[in-house]
Amino acid sequence: MNQQGFIVEIVDDKTAKMRMQRHSACASCGKCAKLTSESQDLIVEVDNQIGAKVGDHVEVSMETVKVMKATMLAYILPLIFLVAGTAISFGVLNAISFKGPLEVISGLCGLLCTFLSYLYLRKNDKKYRDSRDYIPVVVRIV
Repeated sequence: MNQQGFIVEIVDDKTAKMRMQRHSACASCGKCAKLTSESQDLIVEVDNQIGAKVGDHVEVSMETVKVMKATMLAYILPLIFLVAGTAISFGVLNAISFKGPLEVISGLCGLLCTFLSYLYLRKNDKKYRDSRDYIPVVVRIV
């Protein structure tokens, strides 16, 4: 997946921030920060190994497989935790013949598991960021 935008900040010798238009496939994987609620522009951290400078119009690329992995981590993992937490707690409470608001407690357990999945993602954010696997790469200056 290729996108174009402008370098707005140099973070370090191999990382920059780029302003680009939000792409429908981009959604919000967590690597972007909206500029305003009305704007379709966003700021993305990019791998700047080619040395683009502030103001340069650049093209970035990110493999579709990596985009799908990032999407899975951000959206599918919490959903799996929600469903699994709800189903497992419902099954366990039902098996022990719990005499209370079974559905409510199961739902709360599902929400707790979802919260735990977000804590897991938050805790490992630095690892994902440092791996640079999920950061678009500047491929050329346009």
